[in-house]
Amino acid sequence: MVRRYRPLRVLTRLVALVVCGFLGGVMVAAAAFPAVGLAGLSAKSASDSFEALPTELKAPVLPETSKLVAADGSLITTFFDQNRMPVAFKDIPPVLRQAIIAAEDARFEEHNGVDPQGVIRAFVANQNSGEVTQGASTLTQQYVRNVLRYSAKTRAEYRAATERTAARKIREMRYAIALEERLTKDEILERYLDIAYFGNGGYGAASASQAYFSRTPKQLTLAQAAMLAGMVKSPSAYNPIGRPPGPAKDRRDYILQRMANLRLISQADADKAKKEALGLKPAKARGSCVTGVTAYGFYCGWFLDWWRSNPAFGPTPQIRERNLRTGGYQIRAAVDPRMQRAAQRAADSQTKRTSRFANGIVLIQPGTGQVKAMAITRTYSLKDNPGGQDYPNTVNPLLTGSTISPGYQAGSTFKMFTMVAALRKGMPLNTKIHAPYQYRTIYTSFGPASCGGKYCPKNAGQAMTGLHTMWSGFGESVNTYFIQLQQKATVLSAVRSAEDLGIVFRASKDRQNKRNLVKYGPNSEWGSFTLGTAQVTPLDMANAYATVAARGRHCKPMPVVKIVDRTGKALAAGNPSCRQVIPRDVADAATDAARCPVGDPAVGSCTHPGGGPTARSVGNEITRPIAGKTGTTDLNRSAWFVGFTPNLAGAAFYVDPDAPNTSSVPSSRVPITVFKQAMKNSLVYLPTMNFVRPTPMRAYANNKYVDPNPTPDPREKKKKRKKPEEPSSPPTSPPSSPPTSPPTPPAPARLRTQ
Repeated sequence: MVRRYRPLRVLTRLVALVVCGFLGGVMVAAAAFPAVGLAGLSAKSASDSFEALPTELKAPVLPETSKLVAADGSLITTFFDQNRMPVAFKDIPPVLRQAIIAAEDARFEEHNGVDPQGVIRAFVANQNSGEVTQGASTLTQQYVRNVLRYSAKTRAEYRAATERTAARKIREMRYAIALEERLTKDEILERYLDIAYFGNGGYGAASASQAYFSRTPKQLTLAQAAMLAGMVKSPSAYNPIGRPPGPAKDRRDYILQRMANLRLISQADADKAKKEALGLKPAKARGSCVTGVTAYGFYCGWFLDWWRSNPAFGPTPQIRERNLRTGGYQIRAAVDPRMQRAAQRAADSQTKRTSRFANGIVLIQPGTGQVKAMAITRTYSLKDNPGGQDYPNTVNPLLTGSTISPGYQAGSTFKMFTMVAALRKGMPLNTKIHAPYQYRTIYTSFGPASCGGKYCPKNAGQAMTGLHTMWSGFGESVNTYFIQLQQKATVLSAVRSAEDLGIVFRASKDRQNKRNLVKYGPNSEWGSFTLGTAQVTPLDMANAYATVAARGRHCKPMPVVKIVDRTGKALAAGNPSCRQVIPRDVADAATDAARCPVGDPAVGSCTHPGGGPTARSVGNEITRPIAGKTGTTDLNRSAWFVGFTPNLAGAAFYVDPDAPNTSSVPSSRVPITVFKQAMKNSLVYLPTMNFVRPTPMRAYANNKYVDPNPTPDPREKKKKRKKPEEPSSPPTSPPSSPPTSPPTPPAPARLRTQ
């Protein structure tokens, strides 16, 4: 469509000016508002005020819908205050353009913003009826009115844009004439179809097409286009959704006949379209994570939390969310639908939604932090639960955590952080420590794991007793080896290594424990840390192990791979945020030891005589380089498996989310099974990659490392003693001695390994 009747421009403008000037105080008011008093309005004053009006109309930035899609482009959900999706003029079908013109402004292509004939016609009709039965506004004037309404920043400005007065009409005319000097008819019609409200939550033609017919504008039939055009006059009166279709059909048929009378379509086409039913197929707009695709509910909820917490999107969480709902962002999430399906199937295969226990898994890409899947045996929903239960419907961040939901104890998976701390201090993988069945530590405790006021953890069984290295200690999950390794490296170093790798301590008790370590000494308390008594989330555990997989390169967990604003500009906030947090050779060494629990070949010996890996089936079923660690808390309060390949990491867990410290899970093997199934069916989409072997220095220290506090094997001194030393005897002094009167920490939970 192009601007026509250019030779008439000057004449048309003159006519418009005459109408606005001479009739402005009388004709316009009577035409549009017969009930408005005419006192004080004269032709001269109207003309003067008309010429004094500004002509520059600044188009507002319209609220636009933001769209969140998965990695394959499939829609997850949208976010909006007004469901508006801009559509280019070329994507608006001719039938919709013609229907709008027929419905609202038959001489749209002939006038220059104001239609003198329309003004006179409305004047006569309204005077004869004594009320407003016809308006005199052109499409251009209607667009101007919407612009002024959207641009209003105060109540007074909004009233001025919407009140039924002659002054408003004259102002609209002035702007309309100026606008037609600057824009083509096509541009005006495109803008009108973006700003108009069609009812049923459809702002603009694109959203309206979806709202009524689940179609794009290009897919609209003649009858459907005519019905949409009819909505603009009175969206509430003609809306057929959930109401009798009569008014909408009558309005549609009227517009079809108008199109035929104007020779925009043939009479035969109009008659044929009138016989059609409305053909409604309404699509309820997805305006939140709850109304989005259910499979991505928890992922979407985490994305929204991530957006609200990101300063790149605004100064406050409230402004950030408002910007999301009005900014028209196109957001491609990192979630891979294939991996999401694999993860959810794995979780569902082990636990029913009706169970109070839940299992789940988070998959993340090392080196980018992009989260590929989040699955759990709960339903992301605000619906009421049966019988007053807290499950299966919930929107709590069970996989990603908050201060209210800080996570669950992760058991022996925390031994990774102690091992990294020890490696960073120069201890090699073959650091030898004798591990008795029970060990009396330097840490104060009066809980169930105490002996004589000290923390005295045990191993899962007597068979673990013996001389171990990091390889075998990690492979068999030997508590008394790692509690001694922690004493050498210090608790604070292990805590800081955990944080460097990506762990966030959300529970107030855990944060206080760290503050005490800083205040009273790095080994003053929290002796159970290496055995996983802190509360953590599956997302953080997956990301921490992914940092090891990425050779010490930590990336913040990312729910997106790309964010594009309404102008088409890609935002830096969608890029990975990474930094090197531990040396590469330290990460490589930790990875080598982490191959032991799954039976994968490592540089050193993964077991001591009589021992074995805790999750050999993982290495047997995943036929590529793999590493990982089991974790089970005392009394099976929770169970975990966290593992990784060079290009995919995952954390699987099993717990009662509503009572994580009191309920015991039925089986500690569930996370291993979930991890195996989810990883095996996700890795098929990724290439096989190899780990980097540890350097000799990190593995054996090349005889350069000397343990400042060696722990002797009691069996080697047995002949020199008058009587055997109890296996729970304390070690020699650690590198950093505790204060003489350390504070008494809360009694830690007793743990056993898997």
